[in-house]
Formats: sequence, structure tokens, C-alpha cells
Amino acid sequence: MTTENKIYRIGALLGSLNGAGAEKTILTLCTRFAELGHKVDLVTLTAHADYPLPDNLNQIVLSTSNKKKARPELERITQEGNYDFFVTSKPEFYDAIQAKKKVCSVHITPTAWITDPKWKFLKRASKILRLRRRFRNKQLIALSQGIKDDLVQNLGCQPDNITVIPNPYQIEEIRTLAGQDGPLPDGDYIVYVASLNKRKRQQDLIRAFQMMNAQNLKLVLVGKGNDEQRLRSFCEQNDLQDQVQFWGWDANPYRLIRNARLSMLTSEAEGLPRVLVESLIIGTPVVSTDCPSGPKEVLTGELKPYLVQVGDVTGLSQAMSRALNQYPELSSLDVSRYAVESVADQYLKLVFRGSAA
Repeated sequence: MTTENKIYRIGALLGSLNGAGAEKTILTLCTRFAELGHKVDLVTLTAHADYPLPDNLNQIVLSTSNKKKARPELERITQEGNYDFFVTSKPEFYDAIQAKKKVCSVHITPTAWITDPKWKFLKRASKILRLRRRFRNKQLIALSQGIKDDLVQNLGCQPDNITVIPNPYQIEEIRTLAGQDGPLPDGDYIVYVASLNKRKRQQDLIRAFQMMNAQNLKLVLVGKGNDEQRLRSFCEQNDLQDQVQFWGWDANPYRLIRNARLSMLTSEAEGLPRVLVESLIIGTPVVSTDCPSGPKEVLTGELKPYLVQVGDVTGLSQAMSRALNQYPELSSLDVSRYAVESVADQYLKLVFRGSAA
């Protein structure tokens, strides 16, 4: 049993169990809470699921995904649930949640998603104002220090209302899954596990890969998304269709990471990228863009040279070549701060001490 040997009623809200980072983070947390003996409800707006639901979790699917209609239903469910603690990644539903303690986990660097150029200052100002309203007066969990800095410096959130707690990882399970048998690409390959959308900037990676002129390597993109057809067309236009493989969704990407020569992240904005930590847990070298935020908090010390400015395709290609030829030893790297046991304990301490700040 956990601290104080008390069983808590814990709830969490997600849009669905689709294969994305925020969903994986909260699902991992909830699974750990249930393992510790707590009674856990996972509330979702829809029944869609890429991730399987663990047997120890109870799922409640709302009757509608319409935000306006879902709010009163969520309020009723959480009031009846008498929750000691509730976690959501959706700030727009925060006020509707009834619980003794509640937190909103922030998985991205909010203002980094504003893509309007600075000269469109009125449009940018309007979006920043909306973000201020979204996050103000809430108890927040920031997955990285970079997220907290953005919330405080750019959105005016109170520092005392924000706790930095990283993504949770089931370290031994990840390593076990990485060793499982399953389909693999033929020959040596570089892997990128991410949804296929413009924010992930897979086209930069494809261009950097092309510059390497590595005939003996493949680039394998694991994931799905609305940018796939554009990326496929780009590969065809550049005669790369035989070297770039679109793998699609895979329930166990860890074996693909383990058997890759190199794992990549080329996003323009993140929070604390799961794939970076997962690759290091498995022992696969990684190269990443130094996007806001998270990568520079993960790739430190000897790994810092493998951070590249967002959009620097030449620098990305050079870093990939260096990583393939020489990379620091990863076997002794300490990843314990990301262990789900440690992370879940930090969440539960928010309840124990009587404040989510």
C-alpha cells in the first residue's frame, strides 16, 4: 500500500485512448495508481482506443464528445464519484471536475504552438490571451521545466501553482517489450516514432536523410497522421520511396527502436518527448531538435552535441552522421527519475500534503 496506507478514489480525464503522448502518460500513471491499490476511473470523451485498457482500470465513456454537452455530464459523474484526486490533460474541462484535489497536466509548451509570425502581433496577442484564460487559476503539472517557464513568463501563471513532474515510464516493461520478437524492417535503419503531422517536421528528417546519401540505410517512420500523403508524395518526387518506409501504427514500437541504428525527434514543439526517454531507456542513440521544450533537459552532458536547432536540416544530417559513427555509452545512464514508481509517488504526494501546488 502507499504512503499513509490509505486507499484513494482517483479519476482521470482523456479525450480517448488514441496512440499519443498525453494519453500514454495518463494511462501509465493510472495503471500504477491501481497497482498500488487505489480505485481508479478513467473517463474518456470517446471509446476510440489504440492503447489497450488494463484490467485494473475502470473506463467511463461519456455519452458525447461535444464539449458543451460533456461538461454537465462530467460534473455529475465526478460529483457522484467522490474523488480524492483527479487528473486531466484538458484544461477546458477543469472547472467542471468535482474532486477534493485536482490538477491539470500540461504536456506541451503552450506558446510554442503559436505559429503566427511576430509581426502579426494582434493575432498573437489574442491567442496568448486565450491561453492565459485557459491555464490561469488552476493547479498545474508541467512535464518539464521549460513548460513551467513558459506558463510563468509568457502566460502569467503563478509559480506556486505549478509542479514539475516528468512523464512516467514503465522502465522494465519497456525493456522487456523491446526484446520481443516481431516484424522488423530489412537491413539497417533509422527510426522516428511519432504521429505524422507538420509539427513533427518529418520532412526535415527526410531531407536530412537524403543529404546523408546513405545507400545502406533506410528511414522508417512509425506512426500515422494527416500528413502522410504529403510526405509520401515528397519521397516520390525525390526518388526516396525505396529508402523511406512508412511503417504505420505499431502497438510495440520499442522493438523497432531497439533494433534501429538511431532514433530521431525533429519536432518544432513538444513538452517532454516520450520517444527520447524511451530510446535512452532501451539504449538506442538519439538525435533531436532543440525544440521548446524538453529535449535539452533530457540530452545533457555528453549527449548535448546531438541537439540541433529546429529547421537546420544540414545540422541535422551532420548530427545523424556523427551519432551513427560515434555515440556516448548509454548502459550506465541514470533514467530513474522517469520511473513510473517515482513519478506516481510525486503525484500522490500532492494529495498527502493537502495542496496541489
